[in-house]
Amino acid sequence: MLISKVILSAILGAVLISPDIASSQQTEAKTLNLQQCIHIALKNNPQILASQIGVAKLKKKLSEARAGFYPSFNLNADAGRLTAQPGFNAGKTGDNYNTSVSMRYNIFQGGKTVASVHAARHNYEAGKSEYKGSQQDLILAVTEAYYQLLQAEQFTGVAEKSLQRAQSHLDFANARFKNGLASRSDILKAKTEQSNAKLDLIHARNAVSVARGQLNIALGQNVSSPLKIVDDLSEAAVNETPGNQDKFQTLVEQAYEKRPELKKMEEQLQAQKSFIRLAKADYYPSVSLNANYNFNGAKVSQLYQSNYIGLSVSLPLFSGFSRPARVSQEKLELLALEQQTTSLRQQISLEVWNAFLALKEVKERILNTQVFLKDARENLDISEGEYREGVGSMLDVLDAETTFVSAEQRYIEALADYKIAQMVLQRAISGKYLEEILK
Repeated sequence: MLISKVILSAILGAVLISPDIASSQQTEAKTLNLQQCIHIALKNNPQILASQIGVAKLKKKLSEARAGFYPSFNLNADAGRLTAQPGFNAGKTGDNYNTSVSMRYNIFQGGKTVASVHAARHNYEAGKSEYKGSQQDLILAVTEAYYQLLQAEQFTGVAEKSLQRAQSHLDFANARFKNGLASRSDILKAKTEQSNAKLDLIHARNAVSVARGQLNIALGQNVSSPLKIVDDLSEAAVNETPGNQDKFQTLVEQAYEKRPELKKMEEQLQAQKSFIRLAKADYYPSVSLNANYNFNGAKVSQLYQSNYIGLSVSLPLFSGFSRPARVSQEKLELLALEQQTTSLRQQISLEVWNAFLALKEVKERILNTQVFLKDARENLDISEGEYREGVGSMLDVLDAETTFVSAEQRYIEALADYKIAQMVLQRAISGKYLEEILK
């Protein structure tokens, strides 16, 4: 009876779970290349979307500042009844109705409106430069995540092939042991190699899942979304480096000209100069044109009309030294921004220098690991052949296998690092490749 219940439960569970399994099998991940991943990220990444909203807010602030060039109009209406208290005119009541349209236009404010508009415009341009920098940072992040995932996938392939060779070594050791040509120690060593290969494969597959999750997050997707990428690291194209890569000073000058961070700082400097003019405007009188048209009376049917138009002048005389203090604050802020600009230029030159050296280093690593991989492959073939001929040891085979796997991993890592280093240098100089993507 108990067995029948277990079987029934298993059947019901299979029926309930099978739709999910079927649906998961039907959900196939679309294969994406790097360009497609970048465009998806630029469209969906929440940080980029938040940066877009920030730029839109700065544009609205510019519109708000421009409102100072236009007159303001107001419509006012009120109605009330007054009941006299005991004493004077006791018991009398009176109604009052009033409606007015007023207009005010600021003719002169010491340049406040113009300075406010200039400051808002420069802040808006600074926001756009910051947004462009965020886009370039995202492109770099996606590129790093993309090639790290590709590297992890190829590491998995290396681990799978290593496990296959470990099984082959174990099978051959067993065969030689049966024929009395190998010791029990050879079998144990081969089993150890196989166990280590299995552990390496488990670790490699987990690393793929981690790398896929990182790329999904960069793309603005769920961390567990199915994702496939396509590329061939063997085509590292060492000759694809940016033009004039051997001329460091040229790269620095290009960075100074195109880096959005510097353009943002330049716009902030101009905005701060406008803030200084805005603070100085408090020293000047303000002149405004005022007009109103008024209807007033005790009855709605008998309203008296009146109108007024005139100029008003306001001259600030003393404000407790707040005006010079404010001007001094804005000037000090300008000096601070100038120092920050100098520091940023130094930081950018350091970034270009580091990226330049990293690309040079990884090119040399590729050439070195190519030779290392070739020699390791040959050494493994010789060790396996000698063991089959009975003139070599299992220990030599295992050492050669370990060296060969290490050589494969170093070569794959160098190829992935090269692709990433290229993009790091592009980001450091805001190269043409990034500009083409963001068109």
